[in-house]
Amino acid sequence: MSSQVFRKTENGKAEIARRQAGLSPATRTVLVMVNGSDAVSALMARGLPQLQGHLDTLLALGLIEPVVARAATVASPSPPAVVQPPVEPTAIAAPAQAASAGPNLDALRRQAMAYLGNHFGPDTPLVAQALLGARSVAEFNAALDGIESKLAIYLGRKQAARELQALRPAT
Repeated sequence: MSSQVFRKTENGKAEIARRQAGLSPATRTVLVMVNGSDAVSALMARGLPQLQGHLDTLLALGLIEPVVARAATVASPSPPAVVQPPVEPTAIAAPAQAASAGPNLDALRRQAMAYLGNHFGPDTPLVAQALLGARSVAEFNAALDGIESKLAIYLGRKQAARELQALRPAT
């Protein structure tokens, strides 16, 4: 991941101007530092602690996105086409399932991060690491169960369950 490069989305640029997402100062600093040309390793060299958590938060909120590397243009003639071996159907099915669950989970992650920020403040990326890494509805709900137990410490078990019920997707 240290060679990954991120850039601000339109929402990220708007967030810098309007400050509406309620980002912690450290997360906002990371948003400002993301420029579309520096790799994560270069950002790490600037000495900001917990950089990965801040990047995960910004990704979940849709304020940054990965930069897709472009192929270099070459003046020489193109090499002959390489025949790829056939791809097994199971290799195609798994990404298709992830893609179908992805956009819905991304929206749920953004909603959850915004809501949890009210309770956990700048520690939200740490508390929600499992939530940010969830790749299925079951993993997402399991992550919410873990967060619910942390939230129950100061809200009580029943109130924490009520608070997080709106964030749970139907299985």
